[in-house]
Amino acid sequence: MKIISAVLGFFARIAVYFGGIFNKGDAAANPAGKGTGNEARPRRRLVDGVDADRFTRLCVILVIGFVSMLGAVLVTASLRSGSHEIPVEEQEHDERPSGSFTVTLGGNVMPTQDMLDSAFADEKYDFHNGMSELSEVLSGDMTIVGLCGQINAYGENKKIGGLDAGKNYPMALASAFSELGVNYVFGANQHALANGYDGMCATISNLHVKSLGIIGMTDRSPDKLNTHIVRLNGVSVGVAGFNCIEGGDYASLTTEQRGYIANVSKEALADSAATGISRLKKSGAEFVVVCVNWGGLGSFTETEFMKETAKNIAESGADVIVGYGPCVTLNAEVIEYKNGDIQKECYVFYSLGCIYGNNVYPGQPKIMALDGRENLKPEQKAALENEKKLIKSSKSAMARSMTVSLNVSRSADGTVSVTQASYNPVFMIRNTGQGDENSHMKYISVPCAKYVSAEERPAIFSDDNQWEACKSAFRAISSIADRTGGRLVLNDLEHTGEDSDVSDGKI
Repeated sequence: MKIISAVLGFFARIAVYFGGIFNKGDAAANPAGKGTGNEARPRRRLVDGVDADRFTRLCVILVIGFVSMLGAVLVTASLRSGSHEIPVEEQEHDERPSGSFTVTLGGNVMPTQDMLDSAFADEKYDFHNGMSELSEVLSGDMTIVGLCGQINAYGENKKIGGLDAGKNYPMALASAFSELGVNYVFGANQHALANGYDGMCATISNLHVKSLGIIGMTDRSPDKLNTHIVRLNGVSVGVAGFNCIEGGDYASLTTEQRGYIANVSKEALADSAATGISRLKKSGAEFVVVCVNWGGLGSFTETEFMKETAKNIAESGADVIVGYGPCVTLNAEVIEYKNGDIQKECYVFYSLGCIYGNNVYPGQPKIMALDGRENLKPEQKAALENEKKLIKSSKSAMARSMTVSLNVSRSADGTVSVTQASYNPVFMIRNTGQGDENSHMKYISVPCAKYVSAEERPAIFSDDNQWEACKSAFRAISSIADRTGGRLVLNDLEHTGEDSDVSDGKI
């Protein structure tokens, strides 16, 4: 702004100077005796009869317009320059003291084919009905969600398929992210290469078109992988992401291509994260968020590997660790440790679940193939029954998730840390009862707190069983938060009990 003011001032002085030249009364500046033969001869003017004040104002307006247009051109050029790194931008908030901002975390987004079908109406995909209510629990200065799969991998919305049918989601999903307030997507997982390396690059480009940053992958330079820093209200926040679960098409990657996705072995995860954190700190990061995909489908509790790795990553300087992979909500904790003489804390969320999806634990194919067969051995019967129990429990476990909002502030001594952490239980309604008339109204993800205290069953639920399932999800997620000893509190939604914002079947 100082530079712009100086430029405007310079042009204004020029305008005043020329305004004086163009002044109508400049002939009087040489008052030689009239009628003596030495009268002042009219000065030659570029423009005759121009008033100085009016001309000055005109020049200032023209200068402002020119500077504004130049700024717009530069912004447009930067957006089209091909830069695919998370932008470093200052986001000042007048209503809060410098150094305060909010980080919001959401679980995975992984729609199945029937969910894509339900989002298709009037020859286009639109996720408003299914995801719009998530905007109430995804607001933040930095909002991160996970993505399992690719977006518009082949261009022009070709070969679209759900998690169970190609993992290539329509461009409308990227639009939905942007509309919900999401600005960063963690995509490094076993589904990142579902449609090949080119599909991954297309996904990154499609996310950037919607001004979404990508974590854990890059299509630009391996040297820039996991060195993302964004400036939030005066604080430099570093973000890194890693995947240690292999699958998909990783084996087909060339040595060069492997450098474009942060894929590491389980044994190397802690050390790789430590290296990434160190790089971020050297680049000026004062607060660090680390995303990790470290568990597979069917993990209903955090493993010893997750706990030990989280401890190591925390002691390497991470302030927040958010896990992805299990697709169910796991525990959260606050790890306390010392960095020299300074007492530090790291908030760990082992898994936030799936905020938009219809996945269920499929069971081990070899074991499930035993179903219906006779003369099974005792150990086979036990394994089969165990798998059936897992499948049954997963139907409810995978329908609930949570989002987390972390209020972060700079203290008087200059350190940056979490001052408050809140959570929102989320429930995935798999059948609103409106599927026959409006298939795109079938799957809706809702904040539980908005509905559990209603005196009567809200219209968004097809029956009492759905409503009870939402209440059950609320209790299950709340019990997870309770284990943090009060460090994670329920976010009190202002609109609890109000009617749904979902439309009446029209997109």
